[in-house]
Amino acid sequence: MLNNFFIFVSFLYILESHAQFSLEQIPEIENKKAITLVAETGFWTVHLKEKMLPKFTAQTGIEVNVITTSLDKMYTLQTESLIQGAGKYDLLTMEAGWAKEWASKGLTVPLSELASLYDPSGERGINSYLEPYYSSLLNILSYQGEIHAIPYNNYVMGNHYRADLFEHPKEKFNFQAKYGYTLAPPSSIQELKDISAFFTREAGEKLGSNILKKPFYGLALMSGNRPHINDEFSSILWSLNGYWMKPEYNSKEKIKLFQLPRENTTLIRTANIYQDLMRYAFPAHDQFAFKEAANTLANGDVAMWPFAYNNLWSASFKVESNIQGAKLGIAQVPGGKPYNGAYAFAVAYDSVNPQAAYWLLKYMGSFEAQYAYALGGGNPCRIDVATAPEFQTEKLRHIGGAFNVSHKANIDWSDEVLKLGHFTSTAMGDIYPELAKSCFKLSNSNEDIKSVTSQLINKIEQIQNRSGEVPVVRR
Repeated sequence: MLNNFFIFVSFLYILESHAQFSLEQIPEIENKKAITLVAETGFWTVHLKEKMLPKFTAQTGIEVNVITTSLDKMYTLQTESLIQGAGKYDLLTMEAGWAKEWASKGLTVPLSELASLYDPSGERGINSYLEPYYSSLLNILSYQGEIHAIPYNNYVMGNHYRADLFEHPKEKFNFQAKYGYTLAPPSSIQELKDISAFFTREAGEKLGSNILKKPFYGLALMSGNRPHINDEFSSILWSLNGYWMKPEYNSKEKIKLFQLPRENTTLIRTANIYQDLMRYAFPAHDQFAFKEAANTLANGDVAMWPFAYNNLWSASFKVESNIQGAKLGIAQVPGGKPYNGAYAFAVAYDSVNPQAAYWLLKYMGSFEAQYAYALGGGNPCRIDVATAPEFQTEKLRHIGGAFNVSHKANIDWSDEVLKLGHFTSTAMGDIYPELAKSCFKLSNSNEDIKSVTSQLINKIEQIQNRSGEVPVVRR
């Protein structure tokens, strides 16, 4: 009860101390047509339906219909409607990788254009509104210098690790004796290998102060045949100064072409590293992804989840209640190049009520909304929410324990995302699935790494030169 009171009082204080957007700022909307929002299944959608959308309707008189769907169906569902110009959906939910593709095809509307049409504060107002957002995320969601979407869910990575084990005196002594340096969250890929090997134990061996009743593993990897294996590969690849393809800009800061490595020897090295790490990873099945990885940590099966999505912090944190004496820690990913991205909302070009859609978009991206999202366990996209002092307290560590690490990662990525084809190609919606499929193959020691890499390079070249706005050139 005291915790709930603390949260409530802090929420009121924050709202009062920030001059933030509120429903009362929405002007009269003449078009009263109901609007439709596509949203991903989950707690955030439940919050929208139960809390935010009723308030919006009460303020504006405009009903909001919600189409709830899983992420794997969302892209096709929305794209098919947009291509037909059916006007079925007013507000779209997108994964960051789709942002530039949809924008380049004119399927989403720039926020500045909407603001100039419907907002008394105009473009200056929307620019001011977006100031608290991480520029790393806005850069990913922009197209030709214009922002088309407002992010609500940031999945930048961090290393979720068992701090109680890393700080255990006996474990520290044994590690120092074996490897010659102090046991700490790994900052490099080599340290990741060492620590993963060190913590991998058999049943009957000692871990910390206890005798293991089951095998224990150094790390969890999202190594199933799912998209997330690509995010781990990408983080390792980038930490080695590699890339899938990278943009080359002209004097006007416009992308003139993408460079594609002829052989991508860094990717080959990444594949070898990943296969080595799998020797110390919790055994994974073909569908093993973020939920399963978080569960291995929560259930006390691994020492760390080094490429964890920080919006899964609450899931990882269950280890503290599941395992006696466990304490969860958070650090930057080994190599310092976490995968980054977001889910976001955008207004569809064929919206039947773009004015209402614009104002609902602003409301869903407000401080109030992002604060509520954070309280529900999400990783916020606004700096003022992520750095709110109450989230740094012990009382809210189960919610905000990863916020500081996420904050630093987003700041570090601010303009760096513009140096990678991953976040700048308008064809990434088609390229990404090929990366994921190839990464799964590259994780298999029975595959010919050079052959798989060569095939992937050819595939990227075909897709980018067929669907992308600018060509890719092998160099």
